[in-house]
Amino acid sequence: MGGVTIKEYGLSFVWVCLKNYIGRSWPVLAIFLAGIIISIIVSVLGKKKENPLEVVTVDGADRKMNYGDPDYEDETDDGATWAFIWVIIICGLTVFNPFLVRALIPKLGMTTVYYRFFWVLPITFGAAYYMVKAVTSIPKLLVRVIACIVIAAVLVLAIPVNPGLTNLRMPTNVYKVDGAVPVLCDAIHADFEKTQTYQRALAGIEKYTNRNSKNWLKAQARLRPLCVFPYEIEFSIRQYDPEIRLLFNRNLRLYYEGNRTTGITYDETKNKYQRRARILDAMYGRNDSITAEQFIADMNRTKTKYLVVEEHLANGGFLVQAGCTQVGVVAGYTIFRYGD
Repeated sequence: MGGVTIKEYGLSFVWVCLKNYIGRSWPVLAIFLAGIIISIIVSVLGKKKENPLEVVTVDGADRKMNYGDPDYEDETDDGATWAFIWVIIICGLTVFNPFLVRALIPKLGMTTVYYRFFWVLPITFGAAYYMVKAVTSIPKLLVRVIACIVIAAVLVLAIPVNPGLTNLRMPTNVYKVDGAVPVLCDAIHADFEKTQTYQRALAGIEKYTNRNSKNWLKAQARLRPLCVFPYEIEFSIRQYDPEIRLLFNRNLRLYYEGNRTTGITYDETKNKYQRRARILDAMYGRNDSITAEQFIADMNRTKTKYLVVEEHLANGGFLVQAGCTQVGVVAGYTIFRYGD
């Protein structure tokens, strides 16, 4: 859904995001909406059934009396449906409100990442719930089986499979990430724990007894190496290993790589941006005007510890001259450590 911004679409932004989210799988949305509508109608119009009990009186005369059983809820009361409805109501008053979104979201710098809120709306789960409920409500087993087969066939024919699935390369490790990610992380941790930087951080954290203090949290962060990875695996690193800190956040890295679809822009004249850009430029030799002194100052200022570069793209001579040590080559990537 990249490229969908409030600036371009105005008040139709929410609707455009929803259409992009559903895509060609509109039958799922139709089933979800139909299930909610039918359940609401049944819940509103349905009446609580009383349980007739046969009672024998003392004189032996049989008669039937109705006793309402307060311990059982109304059979027409669909708790799951109302759970879905409350989610829609809350989202409709907040993140699905185009007027609120147009006024508030741009001020928070969330012009496109906002679309992730649509995952809160349980369309897929709701559709599955109502399909199962519809099938299980059929009394006869044979008809139930036939209905299940028909529904499955309709879904398979009506909802196209993502064409990207046919070209998907499945990871071979149990973590379901690029095979280089675990070995790179392990190599960095093993090397970092041997450094003086880690030993100083380990000794420094013992000074703080209050584990809820900001100082303790900062000291704890210094036990985790701050790194820069190639663009292709950086997002996998973020998901795989929380013990590794990244110099770039998601949007800043996308912006540096030329991806402007996030809708978030950065002032390239600011020192914070320039320092990070120079580090990446130096790693790959993209800017010959960067001096070793400038690179050293940027590394010290950002406290970056490790640089991981594709082996055939690494600007190794410059990095070593500027105070980096080549730790080794792992899975086709060269790891450089800055400082002691």
